[in-house]
Amino acid sequence: MKRVSLVFSFLAVMTLAMSGCMNSDGGQDEQKIAENEAAIAAYLKTDSLGSTAVVDSSGLYYFIRKPNPAGERVKTGDGATVKFTGYLLNGAKVLSTPGDSAFTFPALGYSTGFAGLERAIFLMRTGEKASFLLPYYLAFGNVERVNVPAYSPIRLEVEFVKKRNELQQIDDFVARKKFVVSDKTSDGLVIVRTNTVTGEAIGSGKSVTVKYVGKFLDDKKFDEGTFSLTTGANQVIPGFDAAVQKMRKTEKAIIIFPSSLGYKSTGSGSIPPYTPLQFEIEVN
Repeated sequence: MKRVSLVFSFLAVMTLAMSGCMNSDGGQDEQKIAENEAAIAAYLKTDSLGSTAVVDSSGLYYFIRKPNPAGERVKTGDGATVKFTGYLLNGAKVLSTPGDSAFTFPALGYSTGFAGLERAIFLMRTGEKASFLLPYYLAFGNVERVNVPAYSPIRLEVEFVKKRNELQQIDDFVARKKFVVSDKTSDGLVIVRTNTVTGEAIGSGKSVTVKYVGKFLDDKKFDEGTFSLTTGANQVIPGFDAAVQKMRKTEKAIIIFPSSLGYKSTGSGSIPPYTPLQFEIEVN
């Protein structure tokens, strides 16, 4: 059978694994937790750095293999880029990022569905490599997976490549797209005008019709439509409203802004918390 080598069947698989943990027999789970702890303790005795391991409040054990005291700590909402490989404690490889590529995810504590990885990233600095020994409830859970027995503890080797805050993510996006920025405000709103229109900006208190397509910075679409708007009346999220006020009738633009001008720390529907957004808009 094929080894589990995913980045993101993981999102579904891990979520199912964790939900499985919630529904199992409590007595058996307690016994398996104790067995996991004994197996992890035994493994640590075989690793040259095992004696330096620290146990986290979540139940995972970890030690830094390659320290980087000058590295940065991730903050909630940052984009964290990692490389990782997962093993059973007998050394069998069961999980990895593909090839030499890296995986980027928002550091929210729950965005990937893989609790061990989500916790691990907050225990590292950029540029570091670390080993994490995960009890089953932070890994694949209590349900058997391909080549992973139920209740298996996992050794996760993680390299924390880099972290990017929302404004840096927006700068990276603009550079990657080679956009020519027309306006950029101090609070992070970026406007890229895509046609030339003369005249005064719309300003506040004006009724307009806006056609829009909303996307994440990976260009995945989450919404589109056309609606009427009175500017400055708090009818839409602040970044959207501010951008429309700076535009002219019949003008088109791509607007980008951080979550502080969007859905903030709560998110909305399919939009996670701390998510920068882009909109293609046309104002009439």
